Amino acid sequence: MRVLSVTENIDTSNEDDELMVGFKGIFNDMYCRDISKKIRAGYKQKQKQGIVMIPPMGYFKDKNTGEVVIVEEQAAIVRRIFDLYISGYGIKAIAKILNAEGIKSQGFYQQKLLGKKLGDNKPEIARRFLWENTGVKRLLQNEFYCGTLVCHRFYTSKINHIRKELPKEEQYRHENAVPAIISREKWEQAQFLLRDNVERNVRAGQNSPHHRYTGLIKCGDCGSSFVCRKRVWKDNVRYEYTCNGYHRYGKENCSPHRVDESQLDKLIYDELLEMKEGAEANYKSIEHDVKKWLSQKNTSEKKVKALSDKLKQRKSDQEQILLERIRDREHADIYTGMLTKCEKDIANIKAELAAIQDYDATIRKRKVEMKSSIDILGEIVKEGAISDSNLRLLIDDIVISECGGKLSINIHLKAAFRSHLDIYDENGQLTDKAFAVS
Repeated sequence: MRVLSVTENIDTSNEDDELMVGFKGIFNDMYCRDISKKIRAGYKQKQKQGIVMIPPMGYFKDKNTGEVVIVEEQAAIVRRIFDLYISGYGIKAIAKILNAEGIKSQGFYQQKLLGKKLGDNKPEIARRFLWENTGVKRLLQNEFYCGTLVCHRFYTSKINHIRKELPKEEQYRHENAVPAIISREKWEQAQFLLRDNVERNVRAGQNSPHHRYTGLIKCGDCGSSFVCRKRVWKDNVRYEYTCNGYHRYGKENCSPHRVDESQLDKLIYDELLEMKEGAEANYKSIEHDVKKWLSQKNTSEKKVKALSDKLKQRKSDQEQILLERIRDREHADIYTGMLTKCEKDIANIKAELAAIQDYDATIRKRKVEMKSSIDILGEIVKEGAISDSNLRLLIDDIVISECGGKLSINIHLKAAFRSHLDIYDENGQLTDKAFAVS
């Protein structure tokens, strides 16, 4: 095939011109690669600077000023999605609720505010702007909603074109880059529940939230999980958890281990109240330690000076002993013993100095940490009940065993607390308490 180009003055039938075509192709390819490299460098620079390109649902960026502001109509939808998920609704259930109420998905608002239209190849159902599971999950995972812009999170491999997430240290984080729609605490609660629900295989109903203890209770006898049963008697409604192994395989293999949801709520709530009281007692003892320390501070400062002088003297003694050992080699063993004792004295003085100097900072730090713990526990129990999200943040698992018609309930919290045993009678009254010896 012969190609003639008037503008390039090329005729491929000419051998010289055919060679020139190859060179021009190389130069054109280099030009394209250079442009691509510059575009990628420009994007990377914007990511480093924390420049928002297209904000997600709930925000609008002014092209003239570059300011990102909250769009309250959309922000209300975002807040509701977070509230529904934290209260126990599943991702699929949330999408169904939004679609049933006629609330449009993010694509609708991008088209409305930015003029971003769907492609002609999209099916008719896509133009209804319905919510689906992936859209709800991505919204819940987006850290932008608590004011943090995270750039350079993913990259696409040039070899197999697979998109992968970059390590945290290679990402560009910009805290407080935009006004927050969701508080940091609520966003972190949602992330915890997203992970925890997958690990525990928690599944909510299609139009209702999952039960409080779903995925948390296990049978100590057969290892099965517990299932919740709704019991209705006249106008009274209660929720009862029983061993799934008993339901599936019969009483020959396991017993029901029935436990009422309200009983578990009371056990855990009472435990948190007791922890709060213990923390308050510890805080008062720290207050006493602080006052005692302040009253003795002048004495301690004098002691620090005396120890510093003593340390200086012992270091000087050490140098003298070393010199004497070099001069008097016949009695080197005696000097070596003296050096060992001197080094031990120096180490003891340093340890005593560090203990006194660090005590002030340590006791104040402990006081702040204890106050924070009391505030957190107070926030959890202030409503007279524990919320579903706080329950899952606190409880690792609950193991229930049955022996002789009596239940043994082991509640494991997600922290290193002291273990204790509470014994209740048939009326649910606490009769005895025993603490484990560590």
